[in-house]
Amino acid sequence: MLNKPKLFWLHPHFLYWMGGTKYIYEVITRLSSSFDLTVIVENTGDYAAKLYQSAGINLISLNKSSTTSLYYWLTFPLQQVDTLRRLNRLIPRGSLIVSSMFPMNYLASRLTWKHIQLCFEPFAFFHDPDFQKGFPLPKRFLLKILQLLYGQLDVKATKKSSVLITLNQVTAKTIKQIYGMRSTPVYTGIDSTHFHHHVSPTLKARYAGKEIIVHSTDYTPVKGTDRMIRIFAQVKKLEPQTHLLITSTIDNPLAVKTYQELAKSLGVSKSVEFLGFVDYDLLPQLYSLAKVLVQCSYSERSGTTSMALPVKEAMACGTPAIRSPITTEELIQEMKGRW
Repeated sequence: MLNKPKLFWLHPHFLYWMGGTKYIYEVITRLSSSFDLTVIVENTGDYAAKLYQSAGINLISLNKSSTTSLYYWLTFPLQQVDTLRRLNRLIPRGSLIVSSMFPMNYLASRLTWKHIQLCFEPFAFFHDPDFQKGFPLPKRFLLKILQLLYGQLDVKATKKSSVLITLNQVTAKTIKQIYGMRSTPVYTGIDSTHFHHHVSPTLKARYAGKEIIVHSTDYTPVKGTDRMIRIFAQVKKLEPQTHLLITSTIDNPLAVKTYQELAKSLGVSKSVEFLGFVDYDLLPQLYSLAKVLVQCSYSERSGTTSMALPVKEAMACGTPAIRSPITTEELIQEMKGRW
């Protein structure tokens, strides 16, 4: 029996189980049948660690600061030296490497002349004005400084990638604008053996008599959760039995409190429920229970708008999705795939 070729996948962190993190997991589990895979991250959460362990995939966490930490960015050069030193010990020269997201594309370019880069979108902290403007002024100022210091590092690293792949034609267009590089869209699929229509009697009973709307967020401004609550308040006037369930991929008590106060000011607090993180195995039931999934992301250049896994997951469960009007490609591609 021939040995599988070795493949190393580099990603900043798996601290949050978000759309991009889920997508990487789905891809890696499929690649594992053809490759001897090792996934290396600067840090990970328990949820991701358990999933990779259950799938039999070698996940190595360097157990250090990553891009979610202010300390990480304040000590960025030192962080890169440290991570590169560790990666050199773990990855044999000449290995096939896949990177996803800055700064792992930069580190991959330092490790080998040839690597594959999966670019969900040009790194939003540096290159997405719509994403940036949603933050308070001090954070926008910090992002501007980071862009000036390290934005070209991201551009140069991307230009060095041997193969550049992305989500779809929308992100391919923005990659061409920012990096001057052609990229190949690979699109995204859904595991229809997992995401299909089914609801437990217990869940049905819990929300009996209510018309459920689901909204997924990570509480970044670009997700438009405030818009969702304002829209829901208008819907509630027309359809009193409606009930909004908000799922999230990141624990952010301050954001939850802000949105709870907004719902209260609009008179719908009793009909807006913040579920927090919903386990992967329970998501299909939640989507199946809902009458509709509504996503309000509004950054046209962002992968979070042009491709949202919750939309495809809900549709795979037979639940329609409503998106911002700037989004067309994802829904068109999905309908072509289904019909």
